[in-house]
Amino acid sequence: MDRKGVEDFIAVHGIRTVIMAGTDPCGVLRGKRLAVPYFMKAMESGLNFAWFIMKTSTVDDVFPDMLGTGVPDLKGKPDLDTLRLALWEEDAAIVLMDWCWADGSPCEFCPRTELKRQVAGLHDRGLKELFAHEFEFFLMPKPLSEVRLGDFTGLSPSSRDIHCYGINEGFHHEPVVSRIRACFEDMVEGCAPEWGQSQFEINLHRSDALSMADNVVIFKAAARQIAAEAGMSATFMAKWHEDYSGNSGHIHQSFSDAKTDESVCYDEKAPHRLSDFFRHYIAGQLDLLCETALFVAPFVNSYKRFQNDSFAGVTRCWSVDNRTSGLRVINVSEGKCRLEHRIGGADSNPYTAFAMCLGAGLRGVDNKIALTDPIDGNTYHADGLDKVPGTLEDAADLADSTPAIREIFPAPFVDNLLEIARHEVGIFRERVTDLELRRYYEMA
Repeated sequence: MDRKGVEDFIAVHGIRTVIMAGTDPCGVLRGKRLAVPYFMKAMESGLNFAWFIMKTSTVDDVFPDMLGTGVPDLKGKPDLDTLRLALWEEDAAIVLMDWCWADGSPCEFCPRTELKRQVAGLHDRGLKELFAHEFEFFLMPKPLSEVRLGDFTGLSPSSRDIHCYGINEGFHHEPVVSRIRACFEDMVEGCAPEWGQSQFEINLHRSDALSMADNVVIFKAAARQIAAEAGMSATFMAKWHEDYSGNSGHIHQSFSDAKTDESVCYDEKAPHRLSDFFRHYIAGQLDLLCETALFVAPFVNSYKRFQNDSFAGVTRCWSVDNRTSGLRVINVSEGKCRLEHRIGGADSNPYTAFAMCLGAGLRGVDNKIALTDPIDGNTYHADGLDKVPGTLEDAADLADSTPAIREIFPAPFVDNLLEIARHEVGIFRERVTDLELRRYYEMA
């Protein structure tokens, strides 16, 4: 969209406020709300921010070496093709940014820029991608205003029982969920109660990888805000309570020839109806399924979701239409042939997660990695299968010690994520929990 297109868009829709925002490495959406005259200036020059947002936590911890840099400016440059209505706010629009340095060079820590780099590598091969993200969240009756002050007492779902796909269950939350859906009518395929009390799954309509990641981060921000305005709270954290289901974030991927639009994944005569390209692509992700856990499970809490018999992918294997495996392949027809990566949670940064899928998959193609046989049945209890790391610390160490990770991603991008992860591990290692007090206060 050019400047004239932006001016027309603002005039037609009566926009008074434009949200300029971009995600940090943790997936937190950061930016500013601008009045239209100031947005028109920032549209070309960008906005300045303190660069610490590229190396911090979800709650803005200051890292030990940060102040030594002087904390120079980081610039957010809007991608005008992402400009859209922010229907959850009055007379507002939102546009997403890429992060760059003050001299205009791309910031090597920017997740969106890294996804664009991986997508460009795919397009250079004459291919195009379709990605879809299905992810879950809990809609809780406790107001976010209380949660934000640190009051997590009484945090519980509004349903007693699980009613997965239950129409009646969905009805009880429809006043809030319908408003969320209404803000995204052009991209939400469906919404249904999931395998958890007060839990919902969102299915976003497939698109190119960058647009899908953009849609995910905007949807999550809007859902939280709409829930808060309704006196509730929405959480996408991987495992909010040990007694309740986790929030998954599955990534569906398929590919076609850029010129003919024909699938390059499906081959009716090949084993499991998978083309050579797709077999190598799947094998590439499988080869690094455990080693790349950090890129789809970025927080300490992410690993609480990895439990047997939980529908969370935890095993290094692939299967045909089997929801217990780490990688699930759907191969019923050419138009529906796709790979579903089932390891990550709803807390993942979609830019980083999608970039990892592309990078690992294309590494498999380039190296012609052979695909193993699929695993049938309950893969949680199959013999001889590797499991994903059980902690963030183990995931960071495994990624750090795997040379292929720095073949997929630039070293500065990897090192920054490792530093953030290890900082998070250190915070939790020092924290005394309620569980420790209950078990040891009197009896130790």
